[in-house]
Amino acid sequence: MAKRTSKRRASGPLGRPGLPGKPGPQGHPGRPGPQGPRGLAGKLGPQGKRGKVGEQGKPGAQGKAGPPGPPGQLPSINEVMPWLHLVFEAWEDYKQTRKREAKDAEDTKKGKKKKRKHKK
Repeated sequence: MAKRTSKRRASGPLGRPGLPGKPGPQGHPGRPGPQGPRGLAGKLGPQGKRGKVGEQGKPGAQGKAGPPGPPGQLPSINEVMPWLHLVFEAWEDYKQTRKREAKDAEDTKKGKKKKRKHKK
C-alpha cells in the first residue's frame, strides 16, 4: 500500500498545543430541587351569564286569626239609601259612557266623520 501524503507542506516548526478540553459528565444528574413559591393571583375574568330562575317555593303556613271586631249595629236603611243612589247613578253613567265609546269606535271603523258638539 502506498502512503498517503497530505497536500499541505509544513513550512516551519509546529506551534504550541492548545488548551486541554473540559472534563466529561460524571455520573447521573441529581433529583430536582423543591418547587418555588407561587406567584401573585391574576385578574378575575368577566362576569358569567345569569342562571335560570328557580321554581316557586311552597306557600307558608296559614296565620292565626285576628282578634274579633267590636260589636256594632248595622246602619238603618234610611242611612244606606243615599249611598245606594250614588252607586246606581255612577253605574248608569258608566253604561252610557261605554255605549257612546262603542258607537264612536264603530263610526270610526266605517269611516264616518265624528260630529263635534261645541260647548257653550
